[in-house]
Amino acid sequence: MKIKLLLTGFLFLTACKSQKSPLDTGCPTVMCTEEFKMIPVKLISSSGKSTDFKSYKIMETASGKEIKLNNDLPNTADNAKTLIVADDSQLRNFTEKGTDLQLLITRTDDKIVKANYKISGGKCACHVAKLNGPDQVDIDQL
Repeated sequence: MKIKLLLTGFLFLTACKSQKSPLDTGCPTVMCTEEFKMIPVKLISSSGKSTDFKSYKIMETASGKEIKLNNDLPNTADNAKTLIVADDSQLRNFTEKGTDLQLLITRTDDKIVKANYKISGGKCACHVAKLNGPDQVDIDQL
């Protein structure tokens, strides 16, 4: 009787196969905050003129794809001079070592101002982070 019980137990144990938990992502356990991170860039004018511009876009340098962000800053005078380069809505689209982006600002005279950034993210990251790139962009530079 004991042998049958042991054999039955052995069969049950070997019949089970290891399954990953739905929460097992392969990432180390980290405590993430619930805040939504954005990487802002402030527009300045070294000549003291207006920082008005026609449009801007963020391009992924390697693929040439435009990065579409789903955010709007509150409409204030200070925010009119602030652009968002990246935010947590794009977190999984960036690599842990960093993805190269280029900010392209079309001025009112149709000249284009460029600034380069490296933004990290990835499946194990809590938030996007700026690894490289300016905090301010001079709209008068070319």
